[in-house]
Amino acid sequence: MLSRELMKTNRCSMIKLPFLQAWILLCFFLVNLSWVKASDAISFDAAAVSAFNSFLDPVDEDRVARYIEDFLKHSQSTEEMLGRGFRYFPLIEKELSRQGLPEQLKVIPIIESRFNPSAVSRVGAVGLWQIMMPTGRELGLMINRHIDERRDPAKATVAAIEYLRILYERYQDWTLAFAAYNAGPGTVNRAIRYAGGERSFKAIKPFLPRETQLYIPKYIAAQYIVEHYLELGMTPLYPSLDFQLTGHVVVHKYLTLEDISQVTGLPKDLVSDLNPGLRRGYVPSLTKGYDLVLPKRVIPTFEYFLATNEALPNPFEYRTYEHVVDESKSIYEVASQLSVDPYLLKYWNYLSSDMINGGQTLMIHELFDPSQAAVEEEPPPMEKVDELIILPNQIKAGWMESRLVQIEKQRQEEHAWQLHQDRH
Repeated sequence: MLSRELMKTNRCSMIKLPFLQAWILLCFFLVNLSWVKASDAISFDAAAVSAFNSFLDPVDEDRVARYIEDFLKHSQSTEEMLGRGFRYFPLIEKELSRQGLPEQLKVIPIIESRFNPSAVSRVGAVGLWQIMMPTGRELGLMINRHIDERRDPAKATVAAIEYLRILYERYQDWTLAFAAYNAGPGTVNRAIRYAGGERSFKAIKPFLPRETQLYIPKYIAAQYIVEHYLELGMTPLYPSLDFQLTGHVVVHKYLTLEDISQVTGLPKDLVSDLNPGLRRGYVPSLTKGYDLVLPKRVIPTFEYFLATNEALPNPFEYRTYEHVVDESKSIYEVASQLSVDPYLLKYWNYLSSDMINGGQTLMIHELFDPSQAAVEEEPPPMEKVDELIILPNQIKAGWMESRLVQIEKQRQEEHAWQLHQDRH
């Protein structure tokens, strides 16, 4: 009896074992197949690093190549990161232009936070630019239990770029400025003393923390990815237009994110994502007000609510159209003509130059009111009236339309000022 049961058990084991082996082989084959497909889709020639015209002098090219390969090995994560970057690149480039610094500095948030405005390091650095609390306060950022402007992409960007400008003016070398940004000016000054007064990254590198030693190779790798992601076969996950066509409203009274969500019709999570500087889920009551970031399509509705305490349906939607450039112009001239942000125009159309050739077709995204478009297409018959009576709904519609015109005018003025700066 025992022998029969033992034979039965052994037979079952013999049946299970081949099945288990086959399952393991199948899994191994599928994993390797997916790896081969990924390798075919995204390939990188390490020799390209030597030919790459980096913003900085090449440092440890082998390590730069390994970092690039690491970005490609985790291609899905890299594409998601680039998608987040496309929310912030226009903002960062605009501020770099304003402060007269190189456009390539926009890459720094990749190695600092992977474009996560809520990132917190083990030593307490916060935000896209990983700013420490004392440095943030010195740069004028508000940091308290209600608000942390190190998490605010716009305000943190202004502060971080100003800090980079100060560091470059101090060291007159971007590699040293980057090292000071990462490790602090005191650490870099000490490394310069240990290097006998030599003021080059190569000379002071042995006296820097290992993280700072690797900072420049990481930066060059990140710059390579940003400039060549299309050739590398990467497809970033682009953000929705609600994250691209944004503006701000100054709010002086206490409002929860839930209140804002109900008034605007936006998901609460979207309002939160646009305003990561709010730490407690509400806008505090501040004398100078708080700059609440919202999609431009809901700003007239929200401002009407602030003025009247009355909520209205939001009439505005997005539409996309193609525009053919009649003759060669700068991106700023075309943007001013179309009343769009030149930096958004650049990313919508994969433009790498400030000049747009005549005959080139551009993709444009804009706001419009479908109800007004319908009226324009099929105007109602004119009727003679003895007295003009303005209904409440007409007042609301007129107010919102007027506000949208004001927003567009303000944007055009900003573009005109940008064009003036670029010409001078």
